[in-house]
Amino acid sequence: MYEALKDWGNVILRAAVILIILFFFFWPVKLEGSSMDPTLNDGDIVCMSRFSAKMGMYEKGDIVVFRYNDKGSEKTVLKRVIATEGDHIRLLEDGSVEVNGKVLQEDYIDSLTNGIVDMTIPPGTVFVLGDNRDLSFDSRHMGVISCDDLQGKVIFRWFPLKEMGIF
Repeated sequence: MYEALKDWGNVILRAAVILIILFFFFWPVKLEGSSMDPTLNDGDIVCMSRFSAKMGMYEKGDIVVFRYNDKGSEKTVLKRVIATEGDHIRLLEDGSVEVNGKVLQEDYIDSLTNGIVDMTIPPGTVFVLGDNRDLSFDSRHMGVISCDDLQGKVIFRWFPLKEMGIF
């Protein structure tokens, strides 16, 4: 009887460790919408690292996950970090993005970035944009995102399997 309890305790402990690792380092998130096309597509499943976001281990160019309250309905959103606290961002008339006086080389987008933005990013916040700039509801509309609201950093896509890869 004691051996059986010990075995069950061992199984439960291992399962708990696996769940903790999954929760903090490899939590799955399903993308809904086309705001991250062509990098990520509607229905893709990615894994995010909660640990990376909570420890501030993200940088410009990373894709992050956060919750956004849209008219009383909370949504999980994936966007790309374009600027972090202290950066000065401008959207230029030619549709390009300038951060700290340098125009970004954004090979991951297919369209121009429309809008009027000329600001310095406040402490504790990030400026995010979707890769599909024509259809993305992002910091041009919702403002900067508090770093406290970041739930995770996308670390890899695992579905669809043919497009599996690390970010």
